Amino acid sequence: MFPAHLSQAVFLSVLISKTGVCVKNFLLRLFGKKPPGPPHPTPQTVAEKKLVRQDDASAVATNIDQRTVEMADWEPGFDLGAQFLLWLLGDQRYVLDDDIEKTILIGLEKLRQSELAGANLIPRVPSVLPQLLKSLRDENASGAELAQFIGKDVLLVAELITEVNSSYYNPASKITSLDNAIRMLGINGLRMLVARVAFRPLIQLQTGVLTKHVAPLLWEQSDKCAHACRLLAQERQLEAFHGFLAGLLKNVGLIIAFRTVDQLTHVHQLPVSAHFRQVFMNYAQTLSYRIGQQWAFPDAVLEAIANQSLPPVELNGLSLVLHQATQLSKLRMLVNDGKLREQDTGLLAPAYQGLYRCFSALNEHSS
Repeated sequence: MFPAHLSQAVFLSVLISKTGVCVKNFLLRLFGKKPPGPPHPTPQTVAEKKLVRQDDASAVATNIDQRTVEMADWEPGFDLGAQFLLWLLGDQRYVLDDDIEKTILIGLEKLRQSELAGANLIPRVPSVLPQLLKSLRDENASGAELAQFIGKDVLLVAELITEVNSSYYNPASKITSLDNAIRMLGINGLRMLVARVAFRPLIQLQTGVLTKHVAPLLWEQSDKCAHACRLLAQERQLEAFHGFLAGLLKNVGLIIAFRTVDQLTHVHQLPVSAHFRQVFMNYAQTLSYRIGQQWAFPDAVLEAIANQSLPPVELNGLSLVLHQATQLSKLRMLVNDGKLREQDTGLLAPAYQGLYRCFSALNEHSS
């Protein structure tokens, strides 16, 4: 049960932002309720070329069905989820305490059963984005027209210019105009940047001791997961933008779960027993799915989120992509922090060259 001084309505109001534009309407304009039709062929942008290197072109052109079968067999030889969570928590972990575990799980169950007001979870969505995203769906929209919409929001302009001048895109000369930035990103790159702008403040919400500790690391892992999803989906001829969205959505429920712990306990730490860890992560996944439903995410994205509770050997398509991207992004962070060696990842076998290329590409991508 919730503490006497904290009603369910008050508790839920703590979890949502009181400011900002309705993100549900914003995201509906981003991809609509119906999954988009087959993408029209467009020239490969700089962003896309970054994900598939020229020297890997022959490998990407190998038989996709066979490669997918080979990749489906790969799993780390240890409990990656447990190791990553313990690393994520650092000192914010708690010795087994049945009362604290019960308090948290009851609170999460009540939250799961409630009607989440997910439309207001993001504190700031630029007011120009609905118009911008409408223009992005227009095949005849010019760079000048897009620049006109983006130019109405100073923070969005700064985000765009900073992104295209980062080491990830590595332009030959510094980009200073919106027209050149849009030309650099391409329409698909711009759509992903817009989605990234929307999700970052949600996952980086740093309210509460525990959430403040984990939020920056979770955003970095979410960002890497989204890019890994994009790369793997693109190689397997799936919708790359759906993969990108699935990677960003996956940790949203986890952030809400951490904020729940901050609200319901005085210790601001997370129990780490095996049973609690499993149930806690299952609740987090359910919350991500529920929010995705409220925001009318494409069916393929929702299905991929829902299927993450299945054994890996039963996954395929975008569900397998999301599972593997999650694993790769966690491994990348543990290796980068010196907690694992690349030899420990199990990715060096010839059968997993596609996964290893993705794993290596994540080291080049900086949040």
